[in-house]
Amino acid sequence: MKLSIILPTYNNEQTIDECLHSISCQDWPQADYEILVIDGGSTDNTLRIAEDFSVTILANPERNEEAARILGTRIATGEILCFVDADNVLVGDDWIRRMLEPFGDSEIAFADTLFFASRPNDAIGVKYQSLIGGDDPIVMYLGAYSRWCYLTGDWTGFPHHDEDCGNYLKCHLLDKNLVPPMGSNGFLVRTSLLREFVTNTFIHSDIVHQMVNAGHEQFAKVKVGIVHNQPVFFPNKVRRIKRRLNGEVHIQYNYGVNTAMLAGTTAYIAAVLPVVVDSVRGFVKKPCAAWLFHPVACLGELALYSYYTVKKRLGLKA
Repeated sequence: MKLSIILPTYNNEQTIDECLHSISCQDWPQADYEILVIDGGSTDNTLRIAEDFSVTILANPERNEEAARILGTRIATGEILCFVDADNVLVGDDWIRRMLEPFGDSEIAFADTLFFASRPNDAIGVKYQSLIGGDDPIVMYLGAYSRWCYLTGDWTGFPHHDEDCGNYLKCHLLDKNLVPPMGSNGFLVRTSLLREFVTNTFIHSDIVHQMVNAGHEQFAKVKVGIVHNQPVFFPNKVRRIKRRLNGEVHIQYNYGVNTAMLAGTTAYIAAVLPVVVDSVRGFVKKPCAAWLFHPVACLGELALYSYYTVKKRLGLKA
């Protein structure tokens, strides 16, 4: 089974070496996978570092990661596509082998890691997201997380049924209107299937929602981890918020979130004490000093969303 790894890049010199090293040291035969580095015009050392590895480098004229994924999907030669970001690190030299295992079941449409992982020397933000199952605590409180959350003891807050198949969970969502945000950070999918849904846009959460609603609803959460090695925490959130509010990214599916849910989550976080209590609860369940960051992350995210939303409603560019 051949695998095509699609890796968008743009000025990722801080993380690309570790990312590619974690891929190149896999115990899967190199002849059975290709790495497509699709670059949006990096001006730092990203490409010079990438050239030290066995990769195919392609230019992405549109520069953004969505266009890179479209290009990669169209030219990939593998039966399975794997979407890895330049700030990802695969955990273990058997990561590819374990992630491909579920595709022996013809019902499995796609596969995702069950965990975000972290290492002792990682930044506190990296450790924190490995605890809550994502990098946005507001999303966690809304239930729309998609990796294991030690606070809730589940990999999503959306209704689902899992069958334990040993090395992975075979998952089925119970409400097709509530699909967690999967599709990046080590996401694998059958190439022929994804090509049915990728046209001139590639918003990963929208595409996974479309696949599930088209009947491709059996998928795997593999019992392995991936590190999302974001060098900084809040600046990445600012970039994401700005892109959405300024219309650079047009997201159709909103995870079933409504005004009442947003108001309730806002009130919960603004009260402060509940998130402090959650930090303590989280520490009891999974001892880690990064739980101290939870109130900071919650209040910081709330402040950012509020600030940029108000700017947008005033007609100002976010």
